[in-house]
Parts: sequence; C-alpha cells; structure tokens
Amino acid sequence: MKKDDISTEEKIINASIELFSEKGFDSTKTSEIAKNAGVAEGTIFRYFKTKKDILMSIVTKAIQFFSEKFIVLPLNKVLHSEKPEEEILADLLKDRYEMISKNFSIIKVIGTEALTKEKIREKLVEHVAIKTLEIGEEFYQNGIEKGIFRDLPPRTVVRSLFGSIMMLIAEQQFFPDDKKSKDVDKEISTIVEIFMNGIKSRKEQ
Repeated sequence: MKKDDISTEEKIINASIELFSEKGFDSTKTSEIAKNAGVAEGTIFRYFKTKKDILMSIVTKAIQFFSEKFIVLPLNKVLHSEKPEEEILADLLKDRYEMISKNFSIIKVIGTEALTKEKIREKLVEHVAIKTLEIGEEFYQNGIEKGIFRDLPPRTVVRSLFGSIMMLIAEQQFFPDDKKSKDVDKEISTIVEIFMNGIKSRKEQ
C-alpha cells in the first residue's frame, strides 16, 4: 500500500472514531464520515466494503494498541521493577489513567458498540479484560507470597483497584469542572494508600 493510501485510510478511521464517539455507530452515515475525512464517499469503499468494516478495523487496531500499552508494558513494570509495591501500583495507575484519558474517544466508541455487538464484546473480553485480570491477580498473588498483601481473593482485590481508577477517569471525563477532583496525582496516591492500608482508623481504642 502506498504512503498516500495509508494516509487516506487513517483519515477515514480518525473521522469515523470522532463521529462514532459523538453520534454512535448506527446514527453515523458514510457520507458524514467522508465529509469529516475530507474525501469523496466513494473513496471510503475503496478501503472498507461497509461501515461495519470500518468499525471492526477500529476495534482491531485499538485492541492491538491497548493489549500492548495496557497489558504487556504494565506487566513488565510489575514483574521486573525493584521498586516498592506502593510505587509500582502508583506507576501502573498513572499509566492507565494517562493512556485511557488520551484515547477516550475510541474507548467510548468500542465500549458503546460492545454493548450490542457480540464479536466486539468477545474481543474485548479475550484480549483486554481477561489479560488485565490475570496480570493483576498474578501481581497480588506474588505479594501474598512475599507477605506484603493480605490473603484475600486476588480477583476481588483487582476489580476493586481497577474500579477505583475507572471511576476517577469517568469523573474527569463527565463531571462538571467544579465537581472534578483538581489533583489527579493526589487522587491516585490516595487510591494506593487505601489499597495498601485500608480505611479503618489505626487509633488506639
């Protein structure tokens, strides 16, 4: 494929991400994608047979990207870092926060369409959700064996941790400015503090 062909394909994909995010897949017309991408509508069908093919291309590219950025790289951090567990957790949460925030438009598209499209849902579960849980469980189990973490069900703990960072991201994306947390780094540090030490008061009874 020539360089200009790649450029045109990327324009179509980027325009689709923007429109799918704003209007949803079903409400977006190929003519709107073409206009947003600055190409003729017929050009779209040189690269994609149907609008659904555009969506699946977006999903495939996104899952490959997220599998690398969200799964493989954090795994290497966790398994090979010599930092204390608190710092590893903070690095992981900051990395996820930054990556999800920067790519929120495409995540919104995929998440919305996964609710009604089984193939997309299956790809997300297989390549993102399960891998994320397994890596988190391995990290927590290693901590149990080192005597650092309490002997609790790893999956339950991992869901609680990831749920906290996802709620922080949702707050930053959807809440009015005056209702958002102002210091994200401090919020992440607090999540790690709660995770490591709990919320129960340590005062003498």
